[in-house]
Amino acid sequence: MKKNVIGLILILVILISLTFLFRLMPNVIPPELKTPEKVQKIILPKTLYNLAGIIQEIETDSLTFEARIPQLDDKGEPIEKTETRKALITPVTKFTRLTFIETEDPKRRVPQETEIAFKDLKIGYYIEAISNQDISQREEFEVIQIRVLSSSF
Repeated sequence: MKKNVIGLILILVILISLTFLFRLMPNVIPPELKTPEKVQKIILPKTLYNLAGIIQEIETDSLTFEARIPQLDDKGEPIEKTETRKALITPVTKFTRLTFIETEDPKRRVPQETEIAFKDLKIGYYIEAISNQDISQREEFEVIQIRVLSSSF
C-alpha cells in the first residue's frame, strides 16, 4: 500500500514538473504539430491618389516619370508594374524634399519635409506625385504636390 502511494505521488510530481517545463519552454512543440498561421489575403485599393517613381523628363509645365504601380500576380502575391506617367504642374503645386534627421537615439530618425522649387528637380530623382483625383488609370494627371524622396540624394 505504501509503495502504491509513493509511486502515485512520484507520478504526480513528474507530471507537474513536465507541465511547468512546457510552459517555460513554448518552442518545445515541433513545428509540424503547431497550427499554421492564417495568411491574410492582400487587397489593393481601387483608387490611387499618389504614385512614386523616377523622373525621366522635365518640361516647363509637367514631368514624366516611371511610376511603380502596385498590382497582384496570378497567385495573389503583390508585385510592382512600371508605367510611364505624366504629372501636370499647376500654379498651386507644392514641391518638397523628404529627409530623415538623426536623433539622440541611434535607432530613431525623424522625417523632415523641406520646401524646394520646381527648378530643384532633376532627372533621376525618385519622387512621389500626389493628386487630389483618382489617378489609378490616368496616364496624365494634375498634381498638388511633388515630394522628392530621400533615396534620390
